[in-house]
Amino acid sequence: MGIRPSNPGGNWPERAERYSLHIPLRYRVSGNKKWVAGETLNVSESGILFSSEELLEVHTILEITFQKSGTPLLSTSTRRAQVVRRVLNSWPEETRPIFGAKFR
Repeated sequence: MGIRPSNPGGNWPERAERYSLHIPLRYRVSGNKKWVAGETLNVSESGILFSSEELLEVHTILEITFQKSGTPLLSTSTRRAQVVRRVLNSWPEETRPIFGAKFR
């Protein structure tokens, strides 16, 4: 994937290039103390697509770290993001929900 090559009529904004990347992450709803495990599906300069066992609402503000455990070592290892998309294919029977989040 990458930036869309054409935009007939200017109907959609250009998108940042996405990189398929499956790595563990942890996130928490902004203001909460509990970190929740997830996994990235793809990452771009502007956001992240990830899966998790927990259900999140669109517009939820998150803190995301790519460290597997412990307190994030640096403030720069944590990113704030807002959930902008939620996909619930056959959830909860077969698959985990998928979320798109835009970095803030």
